[in-house]
Amino acid sequence: MAKKIKLNIKNTQIAEALKLEKIKLASIGKKKKAKKVKEKLVETKKKAVILSPKKDKSKKVVKKVVSEKKEIKPKKKEKPKKKEEVIEKKIIEKPVVIEKEKKKEPEKVKKIKKPEKIETFDSRYKMGICIPEDQRWKKKKIYHKKSKEKIEIVRPSKLNVKLPISVKDLASFMKLKASELISKLFSQGITLTLNDYLDDETIVQFLGSEFGCDISIDRTEEKKLQITDQTIKQEIDSSEKKDLMPRPPIVTFMGHVDHGKTSIIDRIRKSNVVSQEAGAITQHIGAFTAKTKLGDITILDTPGHEAFTEMRKRGAMVTDIVVLVIAGDEGVREQTIESINQAKIENLPIIVAINKSDKQGYDPEKVYRQLADYEIVPEAWGGTNITVNCSALKNEGIDELLEMIALQSEILELKANPLFRARGVILESQMHKGLGAIATLLIQNGTLKLFDSFVFGTNWGRVKTIHDQNGKILKECNPGIPVKVTGLSALAEAGCEFIVVENEKKAKEIAKERSQQHWQKKIVFPKKIELEKMIEQKEKKILPLIIRADMQGSLEALIEAIKKITSKKVEVNIISAEIGQISESDIELAAASNAPIIGFHTNMESYADEIVRELKVKVFIYDVIYHAIDTVKNLMVEKLEKIEKEKEMGKVLVKEIFTSSQLGKIAGCVVTQGSVKRGQNAKLLREDKIIWKGKIASLKRGKEDVKEVQKDKECGIILENFSDIQKKDEILVYDIEYITPEL
Repeated sequence: MAKKIKLNIKNTQIAEALKLEKIKLASIGKKKKAKKVKEKLVETKKKAVILSPKKDKSKKVVKKVVSEKKEIKPKKKEKPKKKEEVIEKKIIEKPVVIEKEKKKEPEKVKKIKKPEKIETFDSRYKMGICIPEDQRWKKKKIYHKKSKEKIEIVRPSKLNVKLPISVKDLASFMKLKASELISKLFSQGITLTLNDYLDDETIVQFLGSEFGCDISIDRTEEKKLQITDQTIKQEIDSSEKKDLMPRPPIVTFMGHVDHGKTSIIDRIRKSNVVSQEAGAITQHIGAFTAKTKLGDITILDTPGHEAFTEMRKRGAMVTDIVVLVIAGDEGVREQTIESINQAKIENLPIIVAINKSDKQGYDPEKVYRQLADYEIVPEAWGGTNITVNCSALKNEGIDELLEMIALQSEILELKANPLFRARGVILESQMHKGLGAIATLLIQNGTLKLFDSFVFGTNWGRVKTIHDQNGKILKECNPGIPVKVTGLSALAEAGCEFIVVENEKKAKEIAKERSQQHWQKKIVFPKKIELEKMIEQKEKKILPLIIRADMQGSLEALIEAIKKITSKKVEVNIISAEIGQISESDIELAAASNAPIIGFHTNMESYADEIVRELKVKVFIYDVIYHAIDTVKNLMVEKLEKIEKEKEMGKVLVKEIFTSSQLGKIAGCVVTQGSVKRGQNAKLLREDKIIWKGKIASLKRGKEDVKEVQKDKECGIILENFSDIQKKDEILVYDIEYITPEL
């Protein structure tokens, strides 16, 4: 076995040696082959480089001579042969010159073809990163930029633009840089940016004049949206006399709250409106027609409360005659003065009704004196203003008042054209469950008919029903009469004008264009908030509020009244203010924004009660406006943090200090003022400086713990988390009271 193993090992060694010899021989063979290939390449290169030009006999001759002469080796002894060599050299020199001249000609050289590279297509080719070699080494074409000819800018001398217009657009129309306009405005103290809008005609025309351009304002769209340029008075004056018909006078009763305006109207109408009103005060603008012996009268009853200023303004704008009601016992008051000023602005005739003649303290002379201060001189004093003493309670002087109204209307010669399209003012608007949006209209000129299409503000309407003051359905309505109309696209703003147009399509188009213009103005002119105001708002507490009312006028009055509540600490933020009942969505909004809801002359929907209890939302419903205002004030006060006030309860003087291993330092004291209680708030004073502030941790009398120690008694006091007590220190004991702050 051992021999066999030895033989196997030897055989393997011999085999390995043979293999190594074969590898060596193969490598030597390869090297020889490589050398042969190199030699062949060198020969080919030499052959490629040295090429004689064809048919050049002179060169060949010279080369032969050179080769022959070189082969002859002259012997040293033969001297005469040297001359021949010189001659031969000379002969040789000539063709050399010829060669140099010939070398200038381009020699044809065979180009060796490079081995073609096999292009590999990988992911870089797909991505477009790798560029092929053919494209890579191409020379770039040089493009010579063509010199642009300078174009002269021709600026317009005249322009017609619409307002509002942005600075950028105006600059492009004028063929100027926007920076030029901005710098010009800045020099005049007006800071604007590129995208700011110009709405002032004078500023636009000023910029035009500065840059030599006459700018005119295009008002074609405005005229289209206005429908007509004429006022109601101009329309009546322009119509033929045969078409004009007398209309009932529009009489507005104005004056201070609770001076008896509605009571006088009740006597004229022979109805009892006062008993139906909440708080015995008028909170809506009432419009109705009263039939009297002297003819029909259209009466507008305005609220006297200070919150209803806008309603009184609307009444003054629409009316023909103002009846100023003054209580004889009270005289001229704040809202009386306001009513006088509004009547003067509109140049309206004033009839003064001095009411409450049945009461004690009734003094008409006092009223005359007060009126004289406001340039209203009564006839009794030789003036032009009519005055009537009356009593609504006892029905005295009412007929005389009606006679004066009829006399004044005859002087005014009030007429209207019933053949014209209807035009007038919306006094009130409200949301009805079954009928939808309802508006109280006062027709000033023309006749309103069923299915007439009309435009008001940014909305439109088509008359579906016409109701008079008693709810009777009418087919048409003459000028000077107030009616209730249904078929409105949305709730109307109280005080806006309405005008009948040709058809529903045109009404929709005008309303759409008006709403777009209104929306554009809102975007174009956002409210600019000053930095100081922003800082103030951050410091202020904010009360979010949701308001619901029955009518547009009462909602407007309540918002205005809330805005008049001034406070440096709290600000009211009205999240939503709409007309109608308090709905489920209102309660959800209130819960999300943590806002109370105030309902004015409205109710809550039946299914909304449960949601109010679940979400714990505060809901307040009122019929009287000043109750609602008081609630808002209380809610504002609740938002404020209560003020801490320290009330001194006692004073203690430290006489001795005792140390205890368990309790630490104990102050031996005498109560000099008031009393001391355990757990009470205290201050430690040393030389009139507050050293510590906290609570009394323990109070002892002798060895016993006590709750209270009275004046002139000794006690031991341990202060909470404080041990640095010294003799003659004073301890002041006090209680904290929380006071509600004022707005």
